[in-house]
Parts: sequence; structure tokens; C-alpha cells
Amino acid sequence: MDLKKYFFFVTVLIMMLLVTAFAHLRSDGRYIEKMTVTFKLEAPRFLNDSLVNKLLIQNKGELPWKAKDSLVLSMLEVLLEKNPYVENAEVFHFQQGILGLSIQEKKAVVRVQTSNPYYLDKSGDLFPISKNYTPKVPLFMGTLKEAQKQHLLSLIDQFNADTFLRDELASIHYRSDSYFIGLRSYGFEIELGTLGRMSEKLSKLKVFCAYHDNHPMERKYTLINLKFKNQVVGS
Repeated sequence: MDLKKYFFFVTVLIMMLLVTAFAHLRSDGRYIEKMTVTFKLEAPRFLNDSLVNKLLIQNKGELPWKAKDSLVLSMLEVLLEKNPYVENAEVFHFQQGILGLSIQEKKAVVRVQTSNPYYLDKSGDLFPISKNYTPKVPLFMGTLKEAQKQHLLSLIDQFNADTFLRDELASIHYRSDSYFIGLRSYGFEIELGTLGRMSEKLSKLKVFCAYHDNHPMERKYTLINLKFKNQVVGS
């Protein structure tokens, strides 16, 4: 390599190092002055912008924060996902001086009504009751055993698959080895028994409700039993 090429190579290398160092120093001089929060899919319910901002400020300190490059975004995501109402969080640099936060809240599918009530999401993860929002979900009354959790979620899934039944499901009891259902628009309780033949049982329930709505009943029923095949027993 001749001398001119050597000096050219060295000069280019030094310039690259200087540009990198300048960019790094410039980045270190920047500050995060604002956070923007967006909630995925649905409007925020359990959380809101103020609560999310407060959570981060409690852990990171008051804004402005030093250079965005000094922020470890994955650590902030982990911090947000430790909140019992957060299913997923993404943190990114939205633009200069602004930190973007994208949050997906957990969605309650049932409220387990014990001495210390809580919600379950579709995955069976539990999270606490909130003072900010009360979702319209069915109540499970009594103690829910861990082994029973997936059975309960399966039952709710089958109700949710039908528009009429989804809107009507108000309460679920489990006693004497049998599931009992309460509906929002009807005064009687429904005994389902076990989860076997559930499609048949729910079809019979819809037929009975339709008949109840369109025909005067000779007596007022307090319990409708759907356990028996091809039968609806009222008492």
C-alpha cells in the first residue's frame, strides 16, 4: 500500500470514529420530556394514561429523563408487565424527546366471588378487582379449585359462542358435583350437571327460554334441570 492510500484509509477511519463519537455525545445530551400512552384493541378500562405515567415516574423518577439511549426499553416493558392489569407492553422511541408506550390490558371473562374476589382472564390468570372499572362478566360463586379452573373457562367459552347466551349469563355456581347457571332476564336457576353434552343442554335451554317468552306458563319455575338426555325438567 502506498503512502497516499494509507493516509486516506487512516483519515476515513478517524472521521468515522469522530462521527460516531459525536452522535453518541449528542444522544447523551437528549432527554425524554414526555410519554404518550396508547391502549391496544379497546379503550383503557382498568388503567389510564395518568396511572401508567405515575407507575413509571415512581420507578424512574420525575421527567425529564436523561438520554433516551440510556433507557433500557425492555426493562421498562418488564416493569409495565408486572402490573396485574397489563397483558402486554411495548415501549419505543416515538420521536425526539417522546417515549411511546403501547399497552394491552387483560380482559376479564369471569369474576370469582369469594371473601377476596378476583377476575380470571381467558388464559386462567387471576388479577385483582379494580376501583376504576367493573366489567360486565358472570360471577362464579364459591371456592374455585385449581383443577376446576379450565372447566369453568370452557363452560364460559361455550356460552360466549352464542350471542343470546353470552348476554344472558349472569352467575355460575358449583355445588353437589353439578353446575348451576343464573340468567339475567329469567328468575329460574338452571342445573347443567357436568360439562358433558353441553351443546345439547344449551340448545334445550334456548328452546325453553323462547317458549317461556312466547307462551304463558302454568306455573312459576324456580329450577330448570337440563341434566337428563332429551328432557327438560322444571320444578
